Amino acid sequence: MGLQIAITDGIVITGTLILLAVIVMSWLANVHSPKVSPAGSSLWFDLPGWAQIVAGIGAIVLFIGLGYLLWLPLPLDLLPTLSAALNFIGLAVFLTGLSLALWARWALDAMYGVSTGLSAPLRAQHRLIQRGPYAFVRHPMYLGYWLVFAGVELIYRTWTPLVLLDICVPSFFRRARREESTLAKHFGAEWQEYAARTNFLIPWVY
Repeated sequence: MGLQIAITDGIVITGTLILLAVIVMSWLANVHSPKVSPAGSSLWFDLPGWAQIVAGIGAIVLFIGLGYLLWLPLPLDLLPTLSAALNFIGLAVFLTGLSLALWARWALDAMYGVSTGLSAPLRAQHRLIQRGPYAFVRHPMYLGYWLVFAGVELIYRTWTPLVLLDICVPSFFRRARREESTLAKHFGAEWQEYAARTNFLIPWVY
């Protein structure tokens, strides 16, 4: 049992560090990339590049600190068999989310961009990505993030992933809607055709 826990911890820690590194490196590369005028308005994109980096790093540190403080067990008393089953299911969900998020990042390649709930600037000469997971769902990266949080919650059953989900789900949902509005204006009929044959967040469901 101790070995199983150690292996699970190693997979979760390694996977989380890989995902965090990919997110941070992608974001840093995006800060100074040429973009078309943002759709909507956002104070974030009015900041100079160095200020965006400082603010972004501060937000990451804040989230890590919040996660550390809230890493407290939920008031649950589970049978060992149920706990083991949740650990197994949680690891599967975590790995699914991690794989999906990384796959989506690979599919976006140079079209990766940062958005907010108010603005979603596109890259100069932006292309509408329809390969990889984007062939089935329009926001696979957000779905991947949520599955990562859900998997961690099932494995460890602490307050941290629940609070982060409460924060990130509505935030990512607003960002997804803003991104769709921007893409619809920019790509017109191409976007409409793409949106008609794909789902918003969950393949073949929603």
